[in-house]
Amino acid sequence: MINTFYVVQRKGIPAVWQADPKRILTLLKRKADFKLAFETPANTRHEALVRLRQLFPGHRPVKT
Repeated sequence: MINTFYVVQRKGIPAVWQADPKRILTLLKRKADFKLAFETPANTRHEALVRLRQLFPGHRPVKT
C-alpha cells in the first residue's frame, strides 16, 4: 500500500498526489507542467492537505 503524499502544483494550482517515493521523480518528469510545492512528503492525506492550505491559503479544493 502506498501511503506517501506529496503537495504538487501546476501553474499555481495545488494538488495532493499519492505516490511511491521511488516513483515521484518519474511522475514529475512525465507530467512536466507539475512541480513539488513542498519537498518533504506527508504520511497521511490529512497532513498533506494541511500543508497545502498553509502554502496556498486562498485555495479551496473542488468537491466532486
